[in-house]
Amino acid sequence: MRFLALFAFVAAAVTPAGAQTPGGMAAMQYYVGTWACTGGGAGEPPSNATATYTIENGIMRDSVVVPPQGKVTAPYQLNIVTAFDAKNNRYVQTQVDTQASWSVSFAKPFTGNTEEWVDNVTYDGKLGHVEVVRTDQNAFTIAGYSTMSQAKPDFNVTCHRS
Repeated sequence: MRFLALFAFVAAAVTPAGAQTPGGMAAMQYYVGTWACTGGGAGEPPSNATATYTIENGIMRDSVVVPPQGKVTAPYQLNIVTAFDAKNNRYVQTQVDTQASWSVSFAKPFTGNTEEWVDNVTYDGKLGHVEVVRTDQNAFTIAGYSTMSQAKPDFNVTCHRS
């Protein structure tokens, strides 16, 4: 289920790869819509998921749904809420899933095509980080790391706009 929990860090900028993006929720317009995602942990068969993003009143909501497949025997859902904290000049994101996992993570405003998200608190006390790379207007990748100091990702996902 590490594949699913890492969606909690997924938030991206509106501009194409390499472009500068200002802080604030306008940068999150990139995500609005539906995405088809595939990925998982190293050595595991990939899982498929659908992520649907909406923005209303400065809050981005993301619902990730994974239908039964492989080792996933029951539907799984992850709900993510993202906002921009102007006072501290950072994005804050909370998530909770159908397995009662939860986390709060932060990211500074994005420049270029790469975002760095770090856990602040998690349900199990294990803090990690995630790198999201917007490859173009219709695709992004996620590399997840189980610890703050880990250099090699143990989790990868690719998402395409549906």
